[in-house]
Amino acid sequence: MRLCALLLAAAAASCGGSRTTARAPDAAAAGPRHFQIVHALTVPERLALVDRLRERNHAPPGSEWTVNEEALARSVTVVDPFAGFLRRARRGAAERPSRAGAQISEADASTFARAFVKKNADLLGLPRHVVPGLAEHVRSVEARDHALPRARWAVRFDASFPTKGYESFEEIASRAELEVFVDDDGEVSSFVNLSRVHPHLAIDTKHPLLPQDDPRVVSKLVGRKVFALDAADTISDRLRDPRELPRIPLGEVQPGDVTRMQLVIHVATGPQLAWLAYRLAYFVEIAKPVPPELFDESSAVPPQYFFFRWVVDADTGDVLEDARAPLSDPAALAR
Repeated sequence: MRLCALLLAAAAASCGGSRTTARAPDAAAAGPRHFQIVHALTVPERLALVDRLRERNHAPPGSEWTVNEEALARSVTVVDPFAGFLRRARRGAAERPSRAGAQISEADASTFARAFVKKNADLLGLPRHVVPGLAEHVRSVEARDHALPRARWAVRFDASFPTKGYESFEEIASRAELEVFVDDDGEVSSFVNLSRVHPHLAIDTKHPLLPQDDPRVVSKLVGRKVFALDAADTISDRLRDPRELPRIPLGEVQPGDVTRMQLVIHVATGPQLAWLAYRLAYFVEIAKPVPPELFDESSAVPPQYFFFRWVVDADTGDVLEDARAPLSDPAALAR
């Protein structure tokens, strides 16, 4: 039987343990240069963001900017509690005079929405230098938007940009993804901000305590027994529970199995999103050959491998994130 190894991480089971959960903050353990805790905003700080939005975008009584205050203190849907920006807000639905003349055009809506974003960039989590390069997409408002009654246009802005000072660390790159709703009179009446923006970081990435070639980087991986999951008998389009799949033993991790190592910044959340922990780490990839007995003896195929990926602390070698067991690909089997 010919077998091609394919990682299906979304459905795979953990190999050698589950994904490591965030530990309590311990800056002394990893050193202040390589470890940073970002605590969530307090309730007064979140309310201050809303107040700044209202002060900067003055509106008549009854049409002031509002948020879901019941969710403000405990939810990440109103405010991003770590980078400190607003995710959702809308204006009150008080009556306003109708616009004289024709309704605003798509181009007008784009102009009004971009001006709003430029004016409130810091409250939306966007560096000012990113705003001019935001791509935009304008469409008519739909029922699924749950916008205010007079909203006519939805203007979506998006762009990817690196975290300042960490341009080579793609895992903490930021992304702007913001939709602004413009009413028939040109007023911006609500927005939904799904941006992924990292807070200001002060992590030294030049001097990990363990150099990449230090054997202690992989010392806590060496000797671990690893296995793949045999998905050859998966018939339906939907994968079975990985815990039900047969295991393919692949032996123990050895130092020579390492195929790739890369310095990264690992992000973990604290309980109930009380904090984010940023830690200098190594991404470690190892390869284990597919056992020869899984191939047809008569077939001449190049060597095939199962790959495992861990994240380990760059100062201690502690495992921060466990590898997931790869699945064999049932579609690639040649019987």
